[in-house]
Order: sequence, then C-alpha cells, then structure tokens
Amino acid sequence: MSYTIEEIERDWGATGPFPEVVVDAFERAEQTLGRDWVVSTRSVSGGQVRGPSPLLAVVSMGGRLTALEAVEDATKLVAKLKKHDISAESELTAMHLLYVRNKKAEIEYEPNGRNGRKVDFRIRIADKDWTYVEVTRPNISEARERLTSILERITSLVGEIRRQFALEVYFRREPDDQEIEGLLNRIRQFCADSTSKRQEVGALALLIFSDVTPGQVTLYQEPGDHTIPRLGAAQTIVGTGEPKRHVVARIPYSDKRADAFLRNEAAQLPKNHPGLVMVDVSGEPTAFSSWGAILARRFQPNIHRRVSGVCLFAPQLLLIDSGLIWIPRVQLHVNPNARLVLPSWVGESLKDAANDFGTLLGYRRTAPQ
Repeated sequence: MSYTIEEIERDWGATGPFPEVVVDAFERAEQTLGRDWVVSTRSVSGGQVRGPSPLLAVVSMGGRLTALEAVEDATKLVAKLKKHDISAESELTAMHLLYVRNKKAEIEYEPNGRNGRKVDFRIRIADKDWTYVEVTRPNISEARERLTSILERITSLVGEIRRQFALEVYFRREPDDQEIEGLLNRIRQFCADSTSKRQEVGALALLIFSDVTPGQVTLYQEPGDHTIPRLGAAQTIVGTGEPKRHVVARIPYSDKRADAFLRNEAAQLPKNHPGLVMVDVSGEPTAFSSWGAILARRFQPNIHRRVSGVCLFAPQLLLIDSGLIWIPRVQLHVNPNARLVLPSWVGESLKDAANDFGTLLGYRRTAPQ
C-alpha cells in the first residue's frame, strides 16, 4: 500500500520543501518494517500525535534503511528494528554513516569475530580488506545519576531559605558522599549571612552570591572552565508573595565508562583486520567534549591495538529555516598505535559526516529566525 503526500501531511504533518523524499522514505519504511511500524511512530500513551517528531522518526528510518541494500542478509537486523530495538537502531545508524557515501560497499551483519564471538558487522569496498565494526549504546551512567541527585538536593534548598538571593554553587571537583550533608549546611549558613558575597568550601566548591536579578542566571567562570564539561541544575522561585531567589549548581563531569566500554568492545574485534568501535552517545551529553581526552590516554603502544579508531555519534534534530532535520553528530578518534590503520575511505566518510553536522549547526546559528 503506497503513501500519498496528502495522507502523510494529514496524519503526520507538513513535509517541507521535498515531499518526494518524504514519500520515498515512508514507502521504504513500510516495505521493510511494515505498516504497523510506521503507524506506531504516531502512538504516544495510547493516543495518536502528529508533527515534526513522528514525521522525522519515519523519514530518518527510511533514509537509514537504504544501508540494508549492502547487507548480505539483514533478516536478524530487520526483526530487531520491527521491535523498536534501540541497539539495532544504533547499528543501522552506524551502517548508514559508512554506506551513504560508499554505495558500492558490502556489509555482513554479525560475522564471526574473535574466538567465535559475533561482531556487529563488517564492511568493505571493492576487494579491499574488511573493517570489523562494534557498535554500542551506553545507558545513562550511575555516576551521572548520582551527580544529578546531588544537584537536585542542592538546588531544592531554594525552597527553604526565605530571602531574596541569586546563588551559584560552583564545584571544583565531584563531591564524595560523606561531604554532601556538610556542604548543604554550609550553603544554608551562607545564605543566612548577608555580609559575604563569596565563600570557599575547601577545595570542593565556591559559593557565590550574584548581583543579577533572581531568575536571570549568569554563570561564574574561572580561566579554563570552558574546557571542563559540567552537569548543571537550577531552581527558581519568583511567585507572588515569595522573595525572588534562585540556586544554580554545576559539577565537573566526564563519563569514565569510556575506558570500560573500550576494553569490552575491543575484546570482540579480530587482530588481523582493522577494527572500529562506534558509540551511540545519545544519552551522554558530555561525551563529545570529554571522551576524546580519555580515549587518547588509552591509545597506548601496548593496549587496545586492535582498535583502529573510535567513532562517537548521536542523532540530532536541528532547526533550520526550512524546518527540522535529522542528522547525526559525529566525532572520529583514530588510534595512532593501532596494529592496523583504519582504511582511508572509512576515515574520510566519518570526517565528512562530522563536517556536514558542523556546517548545518553553523547554518542554523546564522539562519533567519
């Protein structure tokens, strides 16, 4: 059953300036995954929705499914995609990033890897050597959940301190569990004392009263601070009858699991072929700014030598003047000490994808609003 542009715009929403691309994506998604999968993109909490989000879910899937043209047997992958398997979607996106600029590539899904283990897929062009690819999608880390909980406890103090203020808690390092209660008490005391604008809490944090109007957040920054990824939170009270006040807290954060996943995924790769680890970091907002340094430290002459490179990627929705578009953000880290170098065509494909995202991001920032 074919889709028409009228049906799509009625049930999903406006399709933008390229309706034929949208129709093609819808038809490919239905042919591969079935009508039920396409319709399911509009289902939320038992109801039906329309708009850019469900529309792009189908369009982005239809575009990525073109990579299956290169897969010798995609039966297992398609079965997972029909069930909305998140890991399978990450694998498809990884294939798409390598295939979209190399339409003559061959892909084999789940070939046997080291010691009989299954590698996610391998890919090659012409008669070149196979590149083995492991794809992983980390869940939100326990470390991040812990720090988020700490930030919530600190910012919730805004409700119990009934006076006007604009406070920032600027952490210089992650707090230990035993430091939290003492810090909360120091913040209460600081807010009760109107004579001080700044107070150091040892080497842990700096408490700062800002001169801005509560609700208008201006973040404190020390030299070099812009290079440190941070998790942050804020709570504001500006209601009638209440003193206006806000609390902002920011903690340095980098996901140390980068080392762990590299170790685990590297074990799957063979020694006698180039190996690429592709990581869907959609759930880790600091990965693009913090994991590069971690990976560089792990690319040593005596470890992880079967890893030719690591590619971080995260699908994004960007708003440009023609509407929302779906595009992955990409960052490639090549291992200078790898036993086998990453094929040039693989590196060029991923760098081109990274440049495409950067170009669109810059365009979005300068496009008329």
